Amino acid sequence: MNDLTDQRDDGLFPIGQIEPLGSYVRQLWRRRDFIVQVPLNELRVQHANTLLGNLWLVLNPLLQVTVYFIVFGLIIRTDRGVDDFLVFLTIGVFTFYFSQRIITNGARSIQTNIGLIRSMRFPRAVLPIGSTVAGVLSFGPILLIMLAITLSHGNWPNARWTMLVPLFIGQVLFSAGGSFFVARMNHVYSDLENTLPFLFRLVFYMSGVLYSVDRFIDGPTVRTLFAFNPMYCFLSIWRWVLMGLDVSTSVWIGFLGWSIITPVVGFFFFRAGESSYGRAN
Repeated sequence: MNDLTDQRDDGLFPIGQIEPLGSYVRQLWRRRDFIVQVPLNELRVQHANTLLGNLWLVLNPLLQVTVYFIVFGLIIRTDRGVDDFLVFLTIGVFTFYFSQRIITNGARSIQTNIGLIRSMRFPRAVLPIGSTVAGVLSFGPILLIMLAITLSHGNWPNARWTMLVPLFIGQVLFSAGGSFFVARMNHVYSDLENTLPFLFRLVFYMSGVLYSVDRFIDGPTVRTLFAFNPMYCFLSIWRWVLMGLDVSTSVWIGFLGWSIITPVVGFFFFRAGESSYGRAN
């Protein structure tokens, strides 16, 4: 008799046993078409009942930038010491919104697909990964507009722009890791979904989206602590790439750490609770 830790000929595993990692990853890969097609279809119908349709994917962050520019750039004047404040603000709002969208949708991925989970056997990681893919697809036109605004203010491509791809991949990995984490937590504590908007609002104001941390925060120790905020790290490097603003060594270390550790820890944390998804709490 085969050992129970080995996969059976019919591809099934004993109830309660965690599927081997290699087999789990292969199952995810076999469902790659599903992971891409479902988010595509959801994006097509997301704003189907509105006059402007999917233009809202771009209009939403653009309107946010407009409001913040009027309030913080023209009225409160937090643009102190920042050249091209509109570009500075656009990069901050657009890239913050990118991760927020992925993580927020990831938090709902288990709860909104509970019927599918209870009726079919498949690797549940498909769901938060699908939320990440949807966020990446919707960010495409937003990224083009962000680059257009950057270029329109005389920030021309240079050697730093070669970092765009690894920077984008790093932020996608971080956002996916966050999506894994909150998906499981929201399954256990369903109130998390209602709390996330307030948590993101707090992080928004603590990430330098609307102001320059170097100009408003005097203490070097406090500035270093900002590297523990992942969104501050990503925003700072986006601005370094597109605007040439200075980035400290601690921010680079934070960027690498959050990009590598978060998806790994998030994936294994999510997978550890896989057998509980779909059960009544």
